[in-house]
Amino acid sequence: MITEGKFTLLEKRGAVAKITINRAEKRNALSRDVIREILSVLEALRHDDDIAVVLTTGAGDIAYCAGRDLSEFPTEGGKNRGKDRRAEPRAYHVAEAIRTFPKVTIAVVNGFCLGAGITLLLPHDLAIASDRAQFGLPEIKRGFLPYPIIATMFKTQIPTKFAFEMILTGENWDAQRSMAAGLINRVVPHAQLQDEAWKWGEEIGKFDKVTLRYCKMAAHSSMEAASVPLAAEIAWLMQEEHALVNPRAYAGTRQFHK
Repeated sequence: MITEGKFTLLEKRGAVAKITINRAEKRNALSRDVIREILSVLEALRHDDDIAVVLTTGAGDIAYCAGRDLSEFPTEGGKNRGKDRRAEPRAYHVAEAIRTFPKVTIAVVNGFCLGAGITLLLPHDLAIASDRAQFGLPEIKRGFLPYPIIATMFKTQIPTKFAFEMILTGENWDAQRSMAAGLINRVVPHAQLQDEAWKWGEEIGKFDKVTLRYCKMAAHSSMEAASVPLAAEIAWLMQEEHALVNPRAYAGTRQFHK
């Protein structure tokens, strides 16, 4: 089943949903209206009990997301450049919705993933990419900061030197280099990308939905803990809570008690 919005397509197959940014003519760039629509779709999926895994991708064969729509950006600096833009919908808002999403998220990178596209990519739990995909932060070449990426990149597992290189050079990386840097998990032939992404989502979606949610909660809470002992304690408490709220907890251990 496919639901068509103004800027997105939503397809569902069993426990897996796929959000497609449907703006191929603009290389799936994020305008304010696109951001609002993605946030709305994510909020609906958050409350859909049938869905365990959410894929995101871009329409066409050229780009996952080529960044923010630069036609909405100012054209010059200076202290009188215009209104305060902090209240506007930003790519960071989508990234934060993905980071805190209670279900498994997989980025399906089908082409260029640039600027704000990296902002979307980073908070996904997993990422699979076409062997044609290109990754980069061209902001330095355009005269502004990749501020949402700076805010999130150094809170991930990407090595610092890789992060600085991407930010300060503005050069694109291919899929293999990006996988080595930790931006993505898998690289597959371009023609097989969407099928492989659905397959991966379906494999994960077969697991108990409550257990999947608690795995994510425990992982994020542990990453944000101030110390390793505290992270271990948090993970233990999450496991105990999961056992209390989920009647299917430990179901896979029953065969060992015969």
